[in-house]
Amino acid sequence: MMNINPFNSMRLLALALLVTVSAHIQGVQASVDPSLVKVKAWVGDTLPNDKPGNQQTERTMERFAVNQQIILYIDVSTPRWFAAGTRIAPVEVPGVIAKQRNQLATNYTQREQGETWSHQRWETTLYPQQSGLFTISPLAVAVKVSLAGGGSASGTIYTPSITFEARLPSGLLSDDTPWFSATSVDVQQEWALTGVDGVGDTLHVGDAITRTITINASDTLSVLIPDLLVNELSDDYQSYPQPNRLDDSHARGDYRSSRTEQSVYVIQQGGAITLPEYTFQWWNSEKNQVETVTLASKTFHAKHTFVSFTKAYASSILLIVSLILLLIVVIYMLRRYYQNHPAPLWLDFARLLKRREWGKARAMIYRQLRIERSQLELNKLDSSEDWSSTMEAFQHGKQEKALFKRIWRAVRLRRQPLLSLPKALPALDDSAINLNQPNKTKNKGNNPNHHKG
Repeated sequence: MMNINPFNSMRLLALALLVTVSAHIQGVQASVDPSLVKVKAWVGDTLPNDKPGNQQTERTMERFAVNQQIILYIDVSTPRWFAAGTRIAPVEVPGVIAKQRNQLATNYTQREQGETWSHQRWETTLYPQQSGLFTISPLAVAVKVSLAGGGSASGTIYTPSITFEARLPSGLLSDDTPWFSATSVDVQQEWALTGVDGVGDTLHVGDAITRTITINASDTLSVLIPDLLVNELSDDYQSYPQPNRLDDSHARGDYRSSRTEQSVYVIQQGGAITLPEYTFQWWNSEKNQVETVTLASKTFHAKHTFVSFTKAYASSILLIVSLILLLIVVIYMLRRYYQNHPAPLWLDFARLLKRREWGKARAMIYRQLRIERSQLELNKLDSSEDWSSTMEAFQHGKQEKALFKRIWRAVRLRRQPLLSLPKALPALDDSAINLNQPNKTKNKGNNPNHHKG
């Protein structure tokens, strides 16, 4: 069994009591004296003009634009020093987005009436979402300051209430149209083409186009920047929007926000594919004007696969196939018909020209001239110089298909009326012609190749 020295035990007991009493003395804190702490609160960039030594009273109402970034400043000061960081209650105002973008207060000192004061300044950004009056209720601020005689004092002080007004800055803007307010905006648009075999400029059905839009803005909030790349419906492509990337930062009083949107378009059909343009408006709170940004559209060309081609032109292919089948049926029926019936005159004439049987073709022309025009001379069909030169070439025995076809068309130009009656004695035509021209018939005979016309 271990022996304990009574003297050492007494020393340990006395030391424990001393530590306990010292800790209790240091833990005792007095309530903060209102004369040791001052608090000021205001919105906007203008500092309040208060009387020295007094806390801030309610200020004149400030006016801002809807969606404009408004900074709420809360400044706590003491002629001593802060034993701990101040803590402010969250800002809650209906119809206003409040964001504590800087999680630390700004510490600085300032001399007032020959005395050095320690300051802690908080900044909270506010974004009114509609027109109207807004009131910031008094906010609780927890403080802990040092005392001249040692120790510290803690307590809670309250800011005065603040009222401000927000209005639509321009008649060109409305609550129904997405827009936001900022002091500067920068927009970037990027395209990336991804194919089945990698990345390249040649697109095929099934390849993908990635569109990325990044909007960087100052003095706004990323959630206020409107969505642009919505899920679109198109027969040419299928869109797949990706999750948006939002970022809000604060550095040395500079508030920056960015919104990055990305959408992947998978090509469904070949041909020209145009991805649409996008337009949005924003209010320049620095220049007090509405500005419009347009993101240009872009057209791509994709090659068809066999399946996509048949799918894209199914109706046209069906129509062409139907017409081809109809044409085959018509040709078949015509061939069967003309196997038992005489062929049309134009077909017989074309066959003669194809076989280069010029004499038979010439005889057929004169026969049709006598039947359709009741004439025997070709030169009487027209008195123009062009027709005279044609007849001269024909009479000198020129053998050309174009020449014969032209004369054939001239002879066949006049058609008989559909309702005309046939001749009762068609065989008398030759006799009538012979009686009217006995000398020509006697001297030149009945060979049609000897006629002048």
